[in-house]
Amino acid sequence: MSREHELLKKLEECDNATSFLQVSNKIINLKLKALLPKVFVQDELVMEYAVEPLLREDGPLVTTDVVSKLMFAMGKISLETYADIGLYNQTLEYSASVSDKISYGDDVIYDFIKSQSVISTQQDGFYLESINKLKFSSFEAFSQMRYESLIKTVLNLSCELLIENIEREIKQ
Repeated sequence: MSREHELLKKLEECDNATSFLQVSNKIINLKLKALLPKVFVQDELVMEYAVEPLLREDGPLVTTDVVSKLMFAMGKISLETYADIGLYNQTLEYSASVSDKISYGDDVIYDFIKSQSVISTQQDGFYLESINKLKFSSFEAFSQMRYESLIKTVLNLSCELLIENIEREIKQ
C-alpha cells in the first residue's frame, strides 16, 4: 500500500480537525511531489541533473506552496485547484497558530469547507446544504454529534476529490 493510501486511511482516525489538516496536507504534498516530474521534459539527463535535485528534501520544491505555485504557473493545474491547495495550507497554518486543537464543529472548519471550490461544485451544493441544515438545527446535543460526523465525512471527501483533481489535471 502506498504512503498516500496509508494517509488517506489515517484521515478516518483523526479525532479533530487539526489532525485532519496535518494529515491531509501531507497527502496533498505527496501527490504533488509524485506528479511533479511528469510536468518537466521527460529526458533522462534532465531528470537526473535538473529535476531530482529540485525534489530532494533540501531542494527548493519541498513545500506544498512552492510546488503548487510552480504547477499553476506552468498551466498544469487550474486556478480552482490551486486555490483549494492554498486554502488547505492556510487553514493548516492557522491551526498551528492557535493553542487548542480545532474541533470538527468549529466555525473555522465550516468556513474552510464553504470556501473550497471542489466541494461547492459537487452535486449542486448538496454537501453544503446538508451541513447547513445540521449546523442551524434546533436539536443541539444530537445535532452537534451528527454535524461533526458530517463535517468529517465532507472533509474526507474534499481531500479525496482534490487529490483526484490534481491527478487528472496534471495528466491531461
